[in-house]
Amino acid sequence: MFGEDIAALLGLVFALMAVGMAVLTGNPVYDAIGSIGIGVLLIIISFFLALKIKNLLIGQSSDIETRASINSFLEARPEIDQILNIITLQLGSQIMVAVKAKMTKVESVPQLVEHINKCEVDLKKQYPAIVWVFFEPDIEN
Repeated sequence: MFGEDIAALLGLVFALMAVGMAVLTGNPVYDAIGSIGIGVLLIIISFFLALKIKNLLIGQSSDIETRASINSFLEARPEIDQILNIITLQLGSQIMVAVKAKMTKVESVPQLVEHINKCEVDLKKQYPAIVWVFFEPDIEN
């Protein structure tokens, strides 16, 4: 990552300057100051990295484009009359999708289950990052 590379280069510059000053002046205080500077730099970088990866560890909603694409994919399905609600949760590279949809009319419950299963299979085929799909059929808005 770019941020980590910049931090590594800055750490090397701090170390070079500190050791250079210690050698030139013969005063080891510069070496200590350089070590403290590198420590502070590492603390700052670790704070920003923690903020960056926190959502990947805890989970966050998928980006707007992915969510809109999933919504469009499902709305185009002949088995679905209307999408009532869709929730996505991104956990690292894996996505969980929860869908509440008004389904098209069917003759029987087994046919409804077959339609839902087909939607789930096709959704996972279209979006390989989707690992879990929870589908709730409904009849009201």
